[in-house]
Amino acid sequence: MSANKKNFFEMLDVKSRRDFFKAAALAGISGAALVSLSPSVSADDKENDVKILNIALGLEHQAIAAYKAGAGLLSGDVLNVAVKFLKQHEEHRDGLAATVKKLGGKPEEAKSSYDVAKIAEGVGVKELKAATDVLKLAAKLEAQATSAYYGVLPKIADRNIAQVAASIMADEAIHTALLRSALGEDPAPTAFVK
Repeated sequence: MSANKKNFFEMLDVKSRRDFFKAAALAGISGAALVSLSPSVSADDKENDVKILNIALGLEHQAIAAYKAGAGLLSGDVLNVAVKFLKQHEEHRDGLAATVKKLGGKPEEAKSSYDVAKIAEGVGVKELKAATDVLKLAAKLEAQATSAYYGVLPKIADRNIAQVAASIMADEAIHTALLRSALGEDPAPTAFVK
């Protein structure tokens, strides 16, 4: 690789927290957006939205656990990107939990521990012994999260919450594509999210 070309991990580099929030602002995303609710949503719809958000919150807890468990097998640029993705999942978690509270619900708590090896096995990753195994696990969990958000979007009654869920889905899709690319796989194997 020439000195003038950056690998995709280097291209992702956001140099400061300020840069991250500038990029998020340009994209129209913020943690505060998660708690901007539509006033015209019925009590039943709010209850349903809480259930959906808590399922999403469970996925975020699982992703956080997986990234933390796999971090010890990563190094250099790969570790830096994984830490960035971990922090984004923590932001998703915090925003979802705040929204559930704003809707009058109780946010799904993280489990005291996660059997990440069992989670990995459940998505077809047989072992977690190398960086490639961690990347495969992360890519599969990110793809599942993308599909899960996609599947629930039409069921979210509050359009403001649906819009933010779509933003999180897009972030999960970006993670998926970048992880697939790092693994030498087709980053976008289909034209549509399934």
